Amino acid sequence: MADARIAGGTVPKTPTHNVTVDSVSELKSTPFAVGSATISEHISTPPLSMCIELRLPRNVNDIRPWIGHDVESYRECHIDEMLQELLFRCVDRSKPLPDKPTLLADCLKAVLPICNEGQDALTIKQHLGDIVASTIEEHMYKPFVQASNLALDKLSAPGLVRSKDDDDNKILFHRNDPKNIIQKHQGATSTRKPDVVIVSLTGAKKVRKQLGQAYNDVEASEKPSRSFKWTDVRSTVEFKHKKIRTGLSTPPATYAAKAYDVSEAKKYMKYRRESNDTSEPTDSTHLPLPGSGVATSSLQTSETRKLSNILAPNNKKRGSDQPPEDRSTKKLKVDNDEKEPPREPLKIHPVLHNGLYAAELFAAHIVRQSVTTYIVEDDMIYLWYFDRQDAIQCSGINFVQDLPRFMVLLLAMQRMPYAEWGYNRLFEPVDGSSGEVRVPDEDIGEVDLTFDLESDKRVTHFGLRERATTVFPVKSKALSALIPTLPHHNPHNPTSELVAKLYWPEEERESEAEILQKVYEIAKKDTEGKVKYHVPEMVWSHKFEETSTAHIRTALGLKDAERGRRVLYIIVFKKLDPITDLSEDEFLSAWWQIILCHYVLWEKQVHHRDISPSNLMVYKTSDGRYIGVLNDFDLSSTRDTPSGQERTSTVPFMALRLLTKDAIEGKVQHLYQHDAESFLWVFAWVCLRYEGGRLLRKGRPLDEWLKLDAIRCYNVKTGFLTGHCYDMIPSQSHKKNWNIAMACLRIVNMSYADDPLRTLENKDAFEKWLEASVLSKLPPSLLNVRLESK
Repeated sequence: MADARIAGGTVPKTPTHNVTVDSVSELKSTPFAVGSATISEHISTPPLSMCIELRLPRNVNDIRPWIGHDVESYRECHIDEMLQELLFRCVDRSKPLPDKPTLLADCLKAVLPICNEGQDALTIKQHLGDIVASTIEEHMYKPFVQASNLALDKLSAPGLVRSKDDDDNKILFHRNDPKNIIQKHQGATSTRKPDVVIVSLTGAKKVRKQLGQAYNDVEASEKPSRSFKWTDVRSTVEFKHKKIRTGLSTPPATYAAKAYDVSEAKKYMKYRRESNDTSEPTDSTHLPLPGSGVATSSLQTSETRKLSNILAPNNKKRGSDQPPEDRSTKKLKVDNDEKEPPREPLKIHPVLHNGLYAAELFAAHIVRQSVTTYIVEDDMIYLWYFDRQDAIQCSGINFVQDLPRFMVLLLAMQRMPYAEWGYNRLFEPVDGSSGEVRVPDEDIGEVDLTFDLESDKRVTHFGLRERATTVFPVKSKALSALIPTLPHHNPHNPTSELVAKLYWPEEERESEAEILQKVYEIAKKDTEGKVKYHVPEMVWSHKFEETSTAHIRTALGLKDAERGRRVLYIIVFKKLDPITDLSEDEFLSAWWQIILCHYVLWEKQVHHRDISPSNLMVYKTSDGRYIGVLNDFDLSSTRDTPSGQERTSTVPFMALRLLTKDAIEGKVQHLYQHDAESFLWVFAWVCLRYEGGRLLRKGRPLDEWLKLDAIRCYNVKTGFLTGHCYDMIPSQSHKKNWNIAMACLRIVNMSYADDPLRTLENKDAFEKWLEASVLSKLPPSLLNVRLESK
């Protein structure tokens, strides 16, 4: 079979968030979920391309709010449910599988000797007493690490399989503070300083002062001599030492395997859940929904080519947190001639720190499925589980008074195989491995994939939730051989380069691969050449069924476990280039070609709904013509009501009507005229911000649009449309295009002035808002670009 393939079957659909089954049919557009809703508004962390446009400051004030959005909508789970699941994943599968509650009860009994008997028990209790008696946070690190590592060395339980027998792969807790862990994100640099990290012995040996000597366990509780790398870190432990410590008791004389007993006040950590206020945090700004329009391109737009230090030091809770150069009083230089950004607050909530560390752990690997991290607050430890669906906070364990339960948690860590730490065994079968990936395929047999993970043209993601799209140049003998045989093969795009898009869409949504197959059927019947060769060429698609985020939630017995579930997909495309590389007539021609393609598809019931600069692409034919391509269909719909819980469209480019309160609540139907208006916002955006295919470095307007939520963006864009646009000066390479943009925007403004709620027929919106102003300006040679079938 020589078609682009979709692995896996269909999945049952579930209603959109906050909508009952009976009311789904009444929903007119995907609602925005706001505040601390179970499913967040999916703004999350801004895409790196948007961060470039912003020239975000080194202190990442513009990064933290999106991590805050992700972690504040956590689910709650009883720790015993999580312990049962973690232990169950470590059982000997060659024997009859145990009952999960019985397994936990047996393990609680099995760890009692190390809690009560012999010198090891006395030593652990002494360390716990030191933690309780500590007067500052730093004094908690050493006894916690020593107690935990001693237990990890001694713990055992029947029926559980060790992850590996060799010492180099055993895991241990290691102090990290005051060392910074630095990571590059597509040219940006992040600097974090977790208090304690969990690593393998191999990873611990890398930070020693004297390499090659026998390892001494005492070293783990001391300050490391070298910096860890995030790729070597399994997990992190963030500490919080309350100034006023009440209710803390020394370890009891004897421990017993008892029922969970923690007061409601200490059961869960509170983070922005003190009220029901759904307004946005006052310290946050809002970027648009991250678009993954670069999906079929290994080339980035100018925004991603000029990445600045957007993810720099954020851990200001201690004075030594910043490297010397960041403590300088010298004013930061920014391209927009802005004033120095405000300094970060002295204190950052440990839950937010914890979320930032989780984001680093995700970013350190090509496909990390989940991350488990920990927060210690006085004598309580809280487990946090993150994946692309949402965060889960487990009820805390009082590790001083309920040591057996904490020992069982350590036992699970000790026995967990590498994959159970959240790593994908296909992409990283063993600790630290890399190289060629081979994916079984029922049609091809096996697909070989070699990713260029170091390419400066890769597109990466920094964040916790949602699609988390990453794009890498990729080589594949099997797929390269497949291309000429594809029914939708585009012979006019001469490139042999491929790119792989890895992302986590909602399973409720119709998949991008399924939508593209419908697009190809439309293109096959396209006698006018408006769609054919103007859509991305998908070579292969695969759904990794086993990665569904519903699995863990179902196992934990969480409510609505399948709602908002996500699954890993990979799609391989032929490479495209961003339309922002073009100027003057070439840009105008490609933009118009995409409008024609989009209009035909809309009339054929394929509704794109996410028009943004990164979703408009081009390729160059062998005879030198630029062909526009409508890209990124993963938020598109072929039905009247969009499924899934992600809102569609990218805020700065959305039609004004879709930025209103009614639209946020899902009461406004997404019409063709809204996408037509989005094309004009993109047009104006490029004319004002790009010169000769490059993003302007200075005097760049509209930066503030990237920071606004829907309502504020509505107000600013309305002001732009009714007057401010007349004061704007386009770049030299888009002067002529700006005249066209202004003519189109004037018509849109007149339509709104007559009736803000006016609904246009598709044909009227196309002809009046777009075609009327373009046809008279575009030369016939560029207006009628048609590629013949070969």
